[in-house]
Amino acid sequence: MKKFSLIMLMSVVLAACTADVYSDKGNATVLSSKDLDANTVELTVAKDDGEVVKMVRKYDSHATVGARIVVGDAQANQDEDLKTIRRYEFK
Repeated sequence: MKKFSLIMLMSVVLAACTADVYSDKGNATVLSSKDLDANTVELTVAKDDGEVVKMVRKYDSHATVGARIVVGDAQANQDEDLKTIRRYEFK
């Protein structure tokens, strides 16, 4: 039981220490995500300047609701316009 408690404490501390690491990266936030088919999603994105944009793109597990992303200025609704910020994931 002590090992489990120690593991839980370490995971909480690690999560707390990395919570703000990604908050200042990117220039937009994903507001919603809607599956169109197995490999395509429609993202509603709020840019930092207040503009709300809908984009259709290939599925990306890093572009989840609430994620900070980089959206190009000359947005032409193409996959290249949106770059996700990769995070370290525990697997």
